[in-house]
Amino acid sequence: MKNVKWKMENGGFTMLEMLISFFIVAIIATILFVAFGAFRESNDLQSAQETIIGILRDARSRSVGSQDKKTYGVHFEATKAVLFKGSVYSASDSANEAYILPTLVKISSITLSGGAVDTVFSILGGTTTASGTVTISSQRDQSKTRTITIFSTGGIQ
Repeated sequence: MKNVKWKMENGGFTMLEMLISFFIVAIIATILFVAFGAFRESNDLQSAQETIIGILRDARSRSVGSQDKKTYGVHFEATKAVLFKGSVYSASDSANEAYILPTLVKISSITLSGGAVDTVFSILGGTTTASGTVTISSQRDQSKTRTITIFSTGGIQ
């Protein structure tokens, strides 16, 4: 019996090996792309919640500290939250500080007392008459939400 040695003449890859490698890389890339999208969406939602809580706390702090001897409040819209000076929100006021939500996040529900879309903090105690909740959600998946609670005492959670 003779020893048969297989010898590759061209030393390259076959078309089948190339296709299999390509499909494996494509599948891995697809899995990573989907996982990254879900991570980004969750991260944007968390970041937006923390920022809105920060804006509310800043407005309360400015009111309690009597900065410019004015009250401060926050106005909510579907795509942004605006910190404003005074007891009434004016869209044309140049002193407004707007925070635009990430494109994958929106304010889906504003449930403040009296049907308000603004909450204003008092100078003396930081209390508010517009207490309630603000819910933000993912644009892609409405079941992914975060709720921000504003208490009448001025506390924010």
